[in-house]
Amino acid sequence: MSTLIRYAGDVQSLLLAIAVGWVVLVFRFNRRPGARQMALVVAANLVVNILFFITHPVVTPYYTVPIAMLSLWTLLFATLAPREAVADNPAVVQPASA
Repeated sequence: MSTLIRYAGDVQSLLLAIAVGWVVLVFRFNRRPGARQMALVVAANLVVNILFFITHPVVTPYYTVPIAMLSLWTLLFATLAPREAVADNPAVVQPASA
C-alpha cells in the first residue's frame, strides 16, 4: 500500500491517470473502426504494467513514464487519425491469425 501512495504522489501518476481516462473516453465515445481495439490493447498494457510496478517498492519516474507516454501516443493516433487510415489498416480491422 505504501508503494501505491508513493506512486500517487509522483508526476507519473498524472500521466497514467490521463491515459486511463482517455481509454475510458475512447471506449465510451469513439466509434471509429479499430479505435476500440487499440484502446483495449492500451488498457491491457496499462493494467499489466501498473500491477507489476505497484508490487515493486522502488518508485522512480523512468519506470512508468515510458509506459504512459506510449499509451498516450497510441491513444492520440486512435483518436486523431483519419478514419480511412484506421479503417484501411488490415492489422487494426482484422484479428491476427496464428
